[in-house]
Amino acid sequence: MISLNNGNTYLTATEAVNHANFEMMALAQVMDDELREQVHSELAPCTEVEFLTRYLELADSDLVIG
Repeated sequence: MISLNNGNTYLTATEAVNHANFEMMALAQVMDDELREQVHSELAPCTEVEFLTRYLELADSDLVIG
C-alpha cells in the first residue's frame, strides 16, 4: 500500500496515482533502489500504476511519504 500522508491513510497504486497529492519522484526517493531498478528493467515502458503495482508486489514494506 501507499501512504501520501505519513501513514495516516493508505491507498492502492491506482488510488495513489489518481490522488491530488501524488508525486512519483517523492515515492521514488523512499523506494529500495535495487528493487526499483529491477521493476524498471522488467516493465519499462509502463504506466505509473503498473510500475507501482509490481513494486508493491515485491516490496517488503509499504511506501510512506508525507
